[in-house]
Amino acid sequence: MMPKSYIKELFSHTAVYGVGIFLNRAVAFFLIPLYTGYFSPADLGLFNLIQSVWFVICIFYLLGMETSFLKFFIDAENEKEKSTVFSTTLFSVGLTSVIFSLIIYFLSYDITELINFDDKTKAAFLIKILSLLLFFDAIYRFPMLLMRAELKPKLYLIISVVSLVVNLFFNFYFIIILKYNVEAIFYSYMLSVSFSLIVGLILSRKFISIRLSLRNALRYIAFGNKFIYIGFFILVIDLSDRFFLKYFTDEVIVGIYSSNYKLASIMGLAVASFKFSWTPYFLNLSKNPENKKIISDIFTYLIFTGLLLFLFFTFFIEPAVKINFFGINFLNENFWSGLSVVPIILLSYLFSGLCSTLDIAPFYTNKTYILLLIYAEGFIINIVLNFLLIPAYGMNGAALATLFTYLLLFFHIFAVSQKIYKIDYNWRNIAVLGLSAVLLYLVSIIIKYYVIGSRWVHLICYLLLILIYIYVNNYLKVIKLGRLKILFSRGS
Repeated sequence: MMPKSYIKELFSHTAVYGVGIFLNRAVAFFLIPLYTGYFSPADLGLFNLIQSVWFVICIFYLLGMETSFLKFFIDAENEKEKSTVFSTTLFSVGLTSVIFSLIIYFLSYDITELINFDDKTKAAFLIKILSLLLFFDAIYRFPMLLMRAELKPKLYLIISVVSLVVNLFFNFYFIIILKYNVEAIFYSYMLSVSFSLIVGLILSRKFISIRLSLRNALRYIAFGNKFIYIGFFILVIDLSDRFFLKYFTDEVIVGIYSSNYKLASIMGLAVASFKFSWTPYFLNLSKNPENKKIISDIFTYLIFTGLLLFLFFTFFIEPAVKINFFGINFLNENFWSGLSVVPIILLSYLFSGLCSTLDIAPFYTNKTYILLLIYAEGFIINIVLNFLLIPAYGMNGAALATLFTYLLLFFHIFAVSQKIYKIDYNWRNIAVLGLSAVLLYLVSIIIKYYVIGSRWVHLICYLLLILIYIYVNNYLKVIKLGRLKILFSRGS
Protein backbone atom coordinates (compact mmCIF):
# COMPACT_ATOMS: atom_id res chain seq x y z
CA MET A 1 0.00 0.00 0.00
CA MET A 2 1.22 3.50 -0.79
CA PRO A 3 2.37 5.29 2.37
CA LYS A 4 -0.32 7.67 3.56
CA SER A 5 2.04 10.63 3.60
CA TYR A 6 2.79 10.29 -0.12
CA ILE A 7 -0.76 10.06 -1.41
CA LYS A 8 -1.77 12.92 0.85
CA GLU A 9 1.20 15.07 -0.14
CA LEU A 10 0.76 14.56 -3.87
CA PHE A 11 -3.02 15.04 -3.64
CA SER A 12 -2.71 18.21 -1.59
CA HIS A 13 -0.13 19.73 -3.92
CA THR A 14 -2.06 18.69 -7.02
CA ALA A 15 -5.29 20.06 -5.57
CA VAL A 16 -3.82 23.44 -4.63
CA TYR A 17 -1.74 23.78 -7.80
CA GLY A 18 -4.77 22.56 -9.68
CA VAL A 19 -6.92 25.36 -8.36
CA GLY A 20 -4.16 27.85 -9.15
CA ILE A 21 -3.66 26.57 -12.69
CA PHE A 22 -7.39 26.21 -13.18
CA LEU A 23 -7.93 29.82 -12.21
CA ASN A 24 -5.00 30.99 -14.31
CA ARG A 25 -5.85 29.05 -17.45
CA ALA A 26 -9.61 28.62 -17.19
CA VAL A 27 -10.27 32.26 -18.04
CA ALA A 28 -10.72 31.32 -21.69
CA PHE A 29 -13.15 28.55 -20.70
CA PHE A 30 -15.30 30.71 -18.46
CA LEU A 31 -15.28 33.56 -20.96
CA ILE A 32 -16.57 31.40 -23.81
CA PRO A 33 -20.04 33.04 -23.54
CA LEU A 34 -18.43 36.49 -23.74
CA TYR A 35 -16.12 35.61 -26.62
CA THR A 36 -18.67 33.70 -28.71
CA GLY A 37 -21.31 36.33 -27.97
CA TYR A 38 -19.22 39.37 -28.97
CA PHE A 39 -16.82 37.94 -31.56
CA SER A 40 -17.59 36.20 -34.85
CA PRO A 41 -16.22 32.70 -35.67
CA ALA A 42 -13.79 34.40 -38.08
CA ASP A 43 -12.51 36.76 -35.33
CA LEU A 44 -11.99 33.85 -32.96
CA GLY A 45 -10.37 31.85 -35.76
CA LEU A 46 -7.83 34.66 -36.25
CA PHE A 47 -7.22 34.92 -32.50
CA ASN A 48 -6.73 31.17 -32.05
CA LEU A 49 -4.26 30.98 -34.92
CA ILE A 50 -2.19 33.79 -33.40
CA GLN A 51 -2.56 32.24 -29.96
CA SER A 52 -1.14 29.04 -31.43
CA VAL A 53 1.81 31.03 -32.80
CA TRP A 54 2.23 32.47 -29.31
CA PHE A 55 2.41 29.06 -27.64
CA VAL A 56 4.94 27.75 -30.15
CA ILE A 57 7.22 30.81 -30.01
CA CYS A 58 7.10 30.83 -26.20
CA ILE A 59 8.93 27.48 -26.17
CA PHE A 60 11.97 29.16 -27.73
CA TYR A 61 11.70 32.16 -25.41
CA LEU A 62 12.05 29.87 -22.40
CA LEU A 63 15.14 28.09 -23.80
CA GLY A 64 14.09 24.89 -22.04
CA MET A 65 14.95 26.66 -18.78
CA GLU A 66 11.76 25.69 -16.93
CA THR A 67 12.84 22.07 -16.61
CA SER A 68 16.49 23.02 -16.05
CA PHE A 69 15.57 25.45 -13.31
CA LEU A 70 13.49 22.89 -11.41
CA LYS A 71 16.22 20.26 -11.60
CA PHE A 72 19.19 22.45 -10.67
CA PHE A 73 17.33 24.49 -8.05
CA ILE A 74 16.06 21.35 -6.30
CA ASP A 75 19.52 19.75 -6.53
CA ALA A 76 21.27 22.85 -5.10
CA GLU A 77 22.63 22.15 -1.61
CA ASN A 78 22.38 25.62 -0.06
CA GLU A 79 20.69 28.99 -0.45
CA LYS A 80 23.71 30.54 -2.16
CA GLU A 81 23.62 27.94 -4.92
CA LYS A 82 19.86 28.30 -5.23
CA SER A 83 20.26 32.06 -5.59
CA THR A 84 22.78 31.57 -8.38
CA VAL A 85 20.44 29.19 -10.21
CA PHE A 86 17.44 31.53 -9.93
CA SER A 87 19.24 34.76 -10.83
CA THR A 88 21.17 33.26 -13.72
CA THR A 89 18.02 31.72 -15.16
CA LEU A 90 15.93 34.86 -14.73
CA PHE A 91 18.43 37.25 -16.30
CA SER A 92 19.34 34.86 -19.13
CA VAL A 93 15.71 34.46 -20.20
CA GLY A 94 15.08 38.19 -19.71
CA LEU A 95 17.92 39.16 -22.03
CA THR A 96 17.05 36.72 -24.80
CA SER A 97 13.36 37.60 -24.53
CA VAL A 98 14.06 41.26 -25.28
CA ILE A 99 15.99 40.25 -28.39
CA PHE A 100 13.31 37.81 -29.57
CA SER A 101 10.49 40.33 -29.00
CA LEU A 102 12.23 42.99 -31.08
CA ILE A 103 12.71 40.52 -33.93
CA ILE A 104 9.06 39.45 -33.87
CA TYR A 105 7.84 43.06 -33.73
CA PHE A 106 9.77 44.08 -36.85
CA LEU A 107 8.92 40.87 -38.72
CA SER A 108 5.21 40.94 -37.83
CA TYR A 109 4.00 41.45 -41.41
CA ASP A 110 6.33 38.75 -42.74
CA ILE A 111 4.80 36.32 -40.24
CA THR A 112 1.30 37.13 -41.50
CA GLU A 113 2.46 36.45 -45.05
CA LEU A 114 3.90 33.10 -43.99
CA ILE A 115 0.64 31.95 -42.40
CA ASN A 116 -1.49 33.68 -45.06
CA PHE A 117 -4.08 35.27 -42.76
CA ASP A 118 -7.25 36.55 -44.38
CA ASP A 119 -6.80 40.05 -42.89
CA LYS A 120 -3.03 40.59 -42.84
CA THR A 121 -3.16 44.13 -41.45
CA LYS A 122 -5.23 43.06 -38.46
CA ALA A 123 -3.06 39.98 -37.94
CA ALA A 124 0.14 42.05 -38.04
CA PHE A 125 -1.30 44.40 -35.40
CA LEU A 126 -2.06 41.46 -33.09
CA ILE A 127 1.41 39.98 -33.62
CA LYS A 128 3.00 43.29 -32.56
CA ILE A 129 0.96 43.16 -29.35
CA LEU A 130 2.04 39.54 -28.98
CA SER A 131 5.71 40.49 -29.22
CA LEU A 132 5.39 42.57 -26.03
CA LEU A 133 3.19 40.01 -24.28
CA LEU A 134 5.74 37.26 -24.93
CA PHE A 135 8.39 39.06 -22.87
CA PHE A 136 6.19 39.29 -19.76
CA ASP A 137 4.83 35.79 -20.31
CA ALA A 138 8.34 34.31 -20.32
CA ILE A 139 9.70 36.21 -17.30
CA TYR A 140 6.77 35.82 -14.92
CA ARG A 141 7.00 32.03 -15.03
CA PHE A 142 10.23 31.78 -13.03
CA PRO A 143 9.11 33.35 -9.74
CA MET A 144 6.09 31.05 -10.01
CA LEU A 145 8.38 28.08 -10.72
CA LEU A 146 10.32 29.00 -7.61
CA MET A 147 7.19 28.47 -5.52
CA ARG A 148 6.75 25.04 -7.11
CA ALA A 149 10.37 24.10 -6.44
CA GLU A 150 10.01 25.14 -2.79
CA LEU A 151 6.68 23.29 -2.56
CA LYS A 152 4.64 26.39 -1.68
CA PRO A 153 1.35 25.68 -3.45
CA LYS A 154 -0.77 27.93 -1.21
CA LEU A 155 1.27 31.00 -2.08
CA TYR A 156 1.03 30.03 -5.74
CA LEU A 157 -2.74 29.78 -5.34
CA ILE A 158 -3.14 33.24 -3.76
CA ILE A 159 -1.24 34.93 -6.59
CA SER A 160 -3.23 32.99 -9.16
CA VAL A 161 -6.55 34.03 -7.64
CA VAL A 162 -5.70 37.73 -7.76
CA SER A 163 -4.27 37.34 -11.27
CA LEU A 164 -7.55 35.76 -12.35
CA VAL A 165 -9.54 38.70 -10.98
CA VAL A 166 -7.31 41.12 -12.90
CA ASN A 167 -7.70 39.11 -16.09
CA LEU A 168 -11.48 38.81 -15.81
CA PHE A 169 -11.98 42.46 -14.95
CA PHE A 170 -10.04 43.74 -17.94
CA ASN A 171 -11.63 41.25 -20.33
CA PHE A 172 -15.08 42.60 -19.46
CA TYR A 173 -13.82 46.20 -19.39
CA PHE A 174 -12.06 46.09 -22.76
CA ILE A 175 -14.73 44.04 -24.57
CA ILE A 176 -18.01 45.36 -23.15
CA ILE A 177 -17.13 48.93 -22.14
CA LEU A 178 -14.39 49.91 -24.62
CA LYS A 179 -15.71 47.65 -27.42
CA TYR A 180 -12.26 46.30 -28.29
CA ASN A 181 -11.96 43.30 -30.58
CA VAL A 182 -9.90 40.17 -29.86
CA GLU A 183 -6.85 42.27 -28.93
CA ALA A 184 -8.67 42.75 -25.62
CA ILE A 185 -7.80 39.15 -24.72
CA PHE A 186 -4.08 39.87 -25.16
CA TYR A 187 -4.24 43.13 -23.20
CA SER A 188 -6.04 41.48 -20.30
CA TYR A 189 -3.61 38.59 -20.10
CA MET A 190 -0.62 40.92 -20.27
CA LEU A 191 -1.90 42.95 -17.32
CA SER A 192 -2.58 39.83 -15.25
CA VAL A 193 0.87 38.29 -15.80
CA SER A 194 2.50 41.67 -15.13
CA PHE A 195 0.83 41.63 -11.73
CA SER A 196 2.06 38.07 -11.09
CA LEU A 197 5.56 39.05 -12.17
CA ILE A 198 5.78 42.04 -9.82
CA VAL A 199 4.44 40.13 -6.82
CA GLY A 200 6.54 37.08 -7.66
CA LEU A 201 9.75 39.11 -7.84
CA ILE A 202 9.00 40.73 -4.49
CA LEU A 203 8.38 37.37 -2.84
CA SER A 204 11.47 35.78 -4.40
CA ARG A 205 13.79 38.72 -3.74
CA LYS A 206 16.04 36.75 -1.37
CA PHE A 207 17.08 34.59 -4.32
CA ILE A 208 17.79 37.57 -6.61
CA SER A 209 21.45 38.54 -6.60
CA ILE A 210 24.32 39.56 -8.84
CA ARG A 211 25.73 36.04 -8.57
CA LEU A 212 25.31 35.37 -12.28
CA SER A 213 27.24 32.69 -14.07
CA LEU A 214 27.65 32.50 -17.84
CA ARG A 215 29.06 29.02 -17.40
CA ASN A 216 25.99 27.93 -15.46
CA ALA A 217 23.65 29.60 -17.95
CA LEU A 218 25.19 27.59 -20.78
CA ARG A 219 25.00 24.48 -18.59
CA TYR A 220 21.29 25.04 -17.95
CA ILE A 221 20.64 25.64 -21.64
CA ALA A 222 22.63 22.52 -22.56
CA PHE A 223 20.50 20.45 -20.18
CA GLY A 224 17.24 22.09 -21.16
CA ASN A 225 17.76 22.53 -24.90
CA LYS A 226 16.29 19.13 -25.68
CA PHE A 227 13.14 20.25 -23.87
CA ILE A 228 12.88 23.17 -26.30
CA TYR A 229 12.41 20.66 -29.07
CA ILE A 230 10.29 18.32 -26.96
CA GLY A 231 8.07 21.26 -26.05
CA PHE A 232 7.96 22.34 -29.68
CA PHE A 233 6.95 18.87 -30.84
CA ILE A 234 4.24 18.61 -28.17
CA LEU A 235 2.83 22.01 -29.08
CA VAL A 236 2.79 21.17 -32.76
CA ILE A 237 0.88 18.00 -31.93
CA ASP A 238 -1.59 20.07 -29.86
CA LEU A 239 -1.89 23.06 -32.17
CA SER A 240 -1.08 22.10 -35.76
CA ASP A 241 -4.67 21.01 -36.36
CA ARG A 242 -5.74 24.68 -36.39
CA PHE A 243 -3.31 25.50 -39.19
CA PHE A 244 -4.30 22.42 -41.19
CA LEU A 245 -7.96 23.35 -40.77
CA LYS A 246 -7.09 26.85 -42.00
CA TYR A 247 -5.29 25.32 -44.99
CA PHE A 248 -8.11 22.95 -45.93
CA THR A 249 -11.08 25.15 -44.90
CA ASP A 250 -11.15 28.72 -43.51
CA GLU A 251 -10.87 30.78 -40.32
CA VAL A 252 -14.59 30.33 -39.55
CA ILE A 253 -14.09 26.56 -39.15
CA VAL A 254 -10.97 27.22 -37.08
CA GLY A 255 -13.01 29.48 -34.79
CA ILE A 256 -15.77 26.88 -34.32
CA TYR A 257 -13.26 24.07 -33.73
CA SER A 258 -11.12 26.09 -31.30
CA SER A 259 -14.12 27.22 -29.24
CA ASN A 260 -15.24 23.61 -28.77
CA TYR A 261 -11.66 22.59 -28.08
CA LYS A 262 -11.74 25.05 -25.17
CA LEU A 263 -14.76 23.21 -23.75
CA ALA A 264 -12.67 20.04 -23.62
CA SER A 265 -9.73 21.95 -22.19
CA ILE A 266 -11.31 21.63 -18.76
CA MET A 267 -9.75 18.13 -18.81
CA GLY A 268 -6.51 19.78 -19.90
CA LEU A 269 -6.62 21.96 -16.81
CA ALA A 270 -6.91 18.87 -14.60
CA VAL A 271 -4.00 17.24 -16.43
CA ALA A 272 -1.93 20.43 -16.20
CA SER A 273 -2.48 20.65 -12.45
CA PHE A 274 -1.19 17.10 -12.08
CA LYS A 275 1.84 17.81 -14.27
CA PHE A 276 2.68 20.91 -12.24
CA SER A 277 2.87 18.95 -9.02
CA TRP A 278 4.17 15.73 -10.58
CA THR A 279 7.51 16.96 -11.98
CA PRO A 280 8.98 18.40 -8.75
CA TYR A 281 7.28 15.59 -6.81
CA PHE A 282 8.92 12.69 -8.64
CA LEU A 283 12.28 14.52 -8.72
CA ASN A 284 12.13 14.70 -4.92
CA LEU A 285 11.01 11.05 -4.84
CA SER A 286 13.98 9.66 -6.77
CA LYS A 287 15.94 8.54 -3.68
CA ASN A 288 12.99 6.86 -1.99
CA PRO A 289 13.43 3.03 -2.09
CA GLU A 290 9.65 2.59 -2.43
CA ASN A 291 9.32 4.95 -5.40
CA LYS A 292 8.32 2.24 -7.91
CA LYS A 293 5.40 1.08 -5.75
CA ILE A 294 4.33 4.66 -5.10
CA ILE A 295 4.47 5.51 -8.82
CA SER A 296 2.49 2.37 -9.74
CA ASP A 297 -0.30 3.22 -7.29
CA ILE A 298 -0.41 6.84 -8.44
CA PHE A 299 -0.66 5.69 -12.07
CA THR A 300 -3.72 3.54 -11.28
CA TYR A 301 -5.46 6.36 -9.42
CA LEU A 302 -4.60 8.77 -12.21
CA ILE A 303 -6.30 6.51 -14.75
CA PHE A 304 -9.34 6.17 -12.48
CA THR A 305 -9.58 9.95 -12.05
CA GLY A 306 -8.95 10.65 -15.73
CA LEU A 307 -11.63 8.25 -16.92
CA LEU A 308 -14.06 9.55 -14.31
CA LEU A 309 -13.51 13.10 -15.60
CA PHE A 310 -13.82 11.88 -19.20
CA LEU A 311 -17.20 10.29 -18.50
CA PHE A 312 -18.44 13.28 -16.49
CA PHE A 313 -17.47 15.93 -19.05
CA THR A 314 -18.60 13.81 -22.01
CA PHE A 315 -22.02 13.30 -20.43
CA PHE A 316 -22.64 16.84 -19.21
CA ILE A 317 -20.73 19.39 -21.32
CA GLU A 318 -23.03 19.31 -24.36
CA PRO A 319 -26.31 19.59 -22.39
CA ALA A 320 -24.77 22.30 -20.19
CA VAL A 321 -23.63 24.59 -23.01
CA LYS A 322 -27.06 24.40 -24.66
CA ILE A 323 -28.95 25.56 -21.58
CA ASN A 324 -30.41 29.00 -22.21
CA PHE A 325 -29.94 31.60 -19.44
CA PHE A 326 -32.00 34.70 -20.13
CA GLY A 327 -31.50 34.30 -23.87
CA ILE A 328 -27.77 33.48 -23.62
CA ASN A 329 -26.12 30.09 -24.15
CA PHE A 330 -22.75 29.23 -22.63
CA LEU A 331 -21.66 28.40 -26.19
CA ASN A 332 -23.35 30.45 -28.89
CA GLU A 333 -25.40 28.22 -31.21
CA ASN A 334 -23.26 29.32 -34.18
CA PHE A 335 -20.53 27.11 -32.67
CA TRP A 336 -22.58 23.96 -31.86
CA SER A 337 -21.55 22.19 -35.06
CA GLY A 338 -18.19 21.46 -33.43
CA LEU A 339 -19.47 19.74 -30.28
CA SER A 340 -18.68 16.29 -31.69
CA VAL A 341 -14.94 16.91 -31.18
CA VAL A 342 -15.28 17.32 -27.39
CA PRO A 343 -15.12 13.61 -26.35
CA ILE A 344 -12.17 13.03 -28.71
CA ILE A 345 -10.19 15.94 -27.27
CA LEU A 346 -11.01 14.85 -23.72
CA LEU A 347 -9.36 11.50 -24.42
CA SER A 348 -6.41 13.24 -26.06
CA TYR A 349 -5.80 15.22 -22.88
CA LEU A 350 -6.03 12.05 -20.80
CA PHE A 351 -3.37 10.22 -22.81
CA SER A 352 -1.23 13.35 -22.82
CA GLY A 353 -1.30 13.25 -19.01
CA LEU A 354 -0.50 9.52 -18.95
CA CYS A 355 2.52 10.15 -21.20
CA SER A 356 3.81 12.63 -18.63
CA THR A 357 3.78 10.03 -15.84
CA LEU A 358 6.15 7.90 -17.89
CA ASP A 359 8.78 10.68 -18.03
CA ILE A 360 10.22 9.41 -14.75
CA ALA A 361 12.19 6.60 -16.42
CA PRO A 362 14.25 8.86 -18.73
CA PHE A 363 14.74 11.37 -15.88
CA TYR A 364 15.84 8.79 -13.31
CA THR A 365 18.25 7.15 -15.75
CA ASN A 366 19.53 10.41 -17.32
CA LYS A 367 18.25 9.36 -20.74
CA THR A 368 15.96 12.29 -21.49
CA TYR A 369 17.18 12.26 -25.10
CA ILE A 370 14.81 9.32 -25.55
CA LEU A 371 11.85 11.65 -25.03
CA LEU A 372 13.19 13.96 -27.73
CA LEU A 373 13.35 11.12 -30.25
CA ILE A 374 9.89 9.78 -29.38
CA TYR A 375 8.18 13.18 -29.52
CA ALA A 376 9.91 13.88 -32.83
CA GLU A 377 8.30 10.68 -34.06
CA GLY A 378 4.96 11.91 -32.72
CA PHE A 379 5.45 15.21 -34.54
CA ILE A 380 5.85 13.42 -37.88
CA ILE A 381 2.91 11.07 -37.20
CA ASN A 382 0.67 14.02 -36.31
CA ILE A 383 1.51 15.91 -39.51
CA VAL A 384 0.70 12.84 -41.61
CA LEU A 385 -2.55 12.15 -39.73
CA ASN A 386 -3.73 15.74 -40.15
CA PHE A 387 -3.11 15.53 -43.91
CA LEU A 388 -5.02 12.25 -44.12
CA LEU A 389 -7.92 12.81 -41.72
CA ILE A 390 -8.92 16.49 -42.07
CA PRO A 391 -9.86 16.34 -45.79
CA ALA A 392 -11.98 13.26 -45.06
CA TYR A 393 -13.53 14.10 -41.66
CA GLY A 394 -13.06 17.85 -41.17
CA MET A 395 -13.03 18.98 -37.54
CA ASN A 396 -13.44 15.43 -36.25
CA GLY A 397 -10.44 14.42 -38.34
CA ALA A 398 -8.35 17.14 -36.71
CA ALA A 399 -9.34 15.92 -33.25
CA LEU A 400 -8.71 12.27 -34.15
CA ALA A 401 -5.23 13.14 -35.44
CA THR A 402 -4.35 14.49 -31.99
CA LEU A 403 -5.88 11.50 -30.17
CA PHE A 404 -4.18 8.85 -32.34
CA THR A 405 -0.85 10.63 -31.97
CA TYR A 406 -1.02 10.59 -28.17
CA LEU A 407 -2.12 6.96 -28.17
CA LEU A 408 0.91 5.96 -30.22
CA LEU A 409 3.20 8.14 -28.07
CA PHE A 410 1.87 6.56 -24.89
CA PHE A 411 2.53 3.00 -26.03
CA HIS A 412 5.99 3.86 -27.37
CA ILE A 413 7.11 5.77 -24.26
CA PHE A 414 5.73 2.99 -22.07
CA ALA A 415 7.60 0.26 -23.95
CA VAL A 416 10.89 2.15 -23.81
CA SER A 417 10.44 3.21 -20.17
CA GLN A 418 9.85 -0.35 -19.05
CA LYS A 419 13.14 -1.39 -20.61
CA ILE A 420 15.23 1.21 -18.79
CA TYR A 421 13.29 1.51 -15.49
CA LYS A 422 10.78 -1.31 -15.07
CA ILE A 423 7.74 -0.63 -12.90
CA ASP A 424 5.18 -3.32 -12.05
CA TYR A 425 1.84 -1.69 -12.81
CA ASN A 426 -1.42 -3.28 -11.65
CA TRP A 427 -2.76 -4.32 -15.05
CA ARG A 428 -5.77 -6.12 -13.64
CA ASN A 429 -7.06 -2.93 -12.06
CA ILE A 430 -6.17 -0.82 -15.09
CA ALA A 431 -8.07 -3.23 -17.38
CA VAL A 432 -11.16 -3.08 -15.15
CA LEU A 433 -11.04 0.72 -15.16
CA GLY A 434 -10.78 0.89 -18.94
CA LEU A 435 -13.44 -1.74 -19.65
CA SER A 436 -15.98 -0.26 -17.25
CA ALA A 437 -15.48 3.23 -18.72
CA VAL A 438 -15.92 1.98 -22.30
CA LEU A 439 -19.09 0.06 -21.46
CA LEU A 440 -20.66 3.00 -19.64
CA TYR A 441 -19.76 5.36 -22.49
CA LEU A 442 -21.51 3.03 -24.95
CA VAL A 443 -24.55 2.95 -22.67
CA SER A 444 -24.58 6.77 -22.67
CA ILE A 445 -24.72 6.80 -26.47
CA ILE A 446 -27.73 4.48 -26.37
CA ILE A 447 -29.41 6.76 -23.83
CA LYS A 448 -28.67 9.86 -25.91
CA TYR A 449 -30.08 8.57 -29.18
CA TYR A 450 -32.59 5.87 -28.25
CA VAL A 451 -34.05 6.62 -24.81
CA ILE A 452 -37.18 8.74 -25.09
CA GLY A 453 -37.49 11.41 -22.43
CA SER A 454 -36.71 14.97 -21.50
CA ARG A 455 -33.20 16.39 -21.14
CA TRP A 456 -33.52 15.97 -17.37
CA VAL A 457 -34.25 12.25 -17.75
CA HIS A 458 -31.04 11.89 -19.73
CA LEU A 459 -29.06 13.87 -17.16
CA ILE A 460 -30.32 11.67 -14.33
CA CYS A 461 -29.30 8.59 -16.33
CA TYR A 462 -25.84 10.05 -16.90
CA LEU A 463 -25.44 10.75 -13.21
CA LEU A 464 -26.38 7.15 -12.43
CA LEU A 465 -23.72 5.95 -14.88
CA ILE A 466 -21.08 8.03 -13.04
CA LEU A 467 -22.14 6.53 -9.72
CA ILE A 468 -22.04 3.02 -11.22
CA TYR A 469 -18.47 3.62 -12.44
CA ILE A 470 -17.37 4.65 -8.95
CA TYR A 471 -19.30 1.89 -7.18
CA VAL A 472 -18.15 -0.94 -9.46
CA ASN A 473 -14.47 -0.03 -9.21
CA ASN A 474 -14.71 0.37 -5.46
CA TYR A 475 -16.59 -2.95 -5.11
CA LEU A 476 -13.97 -4.77 -7.21
CA LYS A 477 -11.26 -3.15 -5.05
CA VAL A 478 -9.72 -1.38 -8.03
CA ILE A 479 -9.80 1.79 -5.99
CA LYS A 480 -10.48 2.25 -2.30
CA LEU A 481 -12.83 5.10 -1.51
CA GLY A 482 -11.98 4.73 2.16
CA ARG A 483 -8.48 5.88 1.34
CA LEU A 484 -9.91 9.29 0.51
CA LYS A 485 -10.19 9.89 4.25
CA ILE A 486 -6.41 10.12 4.25
CA LEU A 487 -6.57 13.13 1.97
CA PHE A 488 -8.55 15.15 4.47
CA SER A 489 -6.79 14.06 7.65
CA ARG A 490 -4.40 16.49 9.27
CA GLY A 491 -1.70 14.04 10.06
CA SER A 492 0.50 12.35 7.48
